[in-house]
Amino acid sequence: MSAQANIDHTQVISEAKATASGAFLCMEADRGAVRITGSDTLDLLNRLTTMKVDTLSAGEVRETLLTNEKGRVIDAALVAVREDDVLLLLSPGRAGEVIAWLEKYTIMEDCVYEDISASVAQCSVYNTGEILSGDTLSMPSEGRSAVMPLGETTVRVLHHASVTGAGLRVLCASDDVSAVREYLSDHVGIPLVGAAAFALWRIDRLLPAVGHELSGLANPLEAGAAAAVDFEKGCYIGQEVIARLDSYDKVQRLPRRIRRSPDAQEFPEPGSVLYAEGKNAGFVTTLIYDPREGAERGIALVRHAFAAAGTRLSLQPDGDAQPFAVEQGP
Repeated sequence: MSAQANIDHTQVISEAKATASGAFLCMEADRGAVRITGSDTLDLLNRLTTMKVDTLSAGEVRETLLTNEKGRVIDAALVAVREDDVLLLLSPGRAGEVIAWLEKYTIMEDCVYEDISASVAQCSVYNTGEILSGDTLSMPSEGRSAVMPLGETTVRVLHHASVTGAGLRVLCASDDVSAVREYLSDHVGIPLVGAAAFALWRIDRLLPAVGHELSGLANPLEAGAAAAVDFEKGCYIGQEVIARLDSYDKVQRLPRRIRRSPDAQEFPEPGSVLYAEGKNAGFVTTLIYDPREGAERGIALVRHAFAAAGTRLSLQPDGDAQPFAVEQGP
């Protein structure tokens, strides 16, 4: 399968330029959303995720990671506290898996979960800056959310720090998603970009994404998501593994940009093993054709011994004719 298949290269280049010059918008209507009610909600989430969330109050929002017993990532989530409930905003297609994970550890706790993904549309704004201030769209302060009018609709805007690069999450009713998209792109002037241009923006900045760098194959530290781990908080699932990796400097892999010529026959999926000198050197997490440079570019989690710029990485233990090269970085 070619990395160039079904991609409008001219459109990708145009959108990539937009991501480099200011704020841009990604529509994420298929993201998961779970409504949680009950007096033990924040306490339970605090025991299951990497950031301290049990002290959050109504109007506050925080990104956190759900990790399994091995310290590997299940999902990156936004915890948004409202007056009567908590919203857990998830990656696409993750609501069922996350609810099952929460229910596994809900024994006597007062927590009730409701998947509201179908009724809530979400989009994210990246490279937030002056374009989002003033009369067009007033942001709540970082770490907070607010309900506000947006044209003829009403939305909830969440302003948050994120290891994935987002600055704002905008929530609306699913029926209003077209109106919100048009208002943000036409009235506020935030260009809408597609998945390919967004992937190139991530690659350029070595930013992780769920299902790629953030997955069941990696822990947050090697995926470049240490900022979403609070090393001072109490125990949570996976905490002992992550703390030990940090304390004893045992993080084995580093995120690195990789590239190769675009005419290779084999196009690896995320998780495909890479080799150097006949040894396991890490694995591919993101790969896409970059029409700006005429090459396949991506991100791999690479072992320290093979992370230097220029190192040749192969999909086969005995090498192949068109290996990857580690780019200068990070």
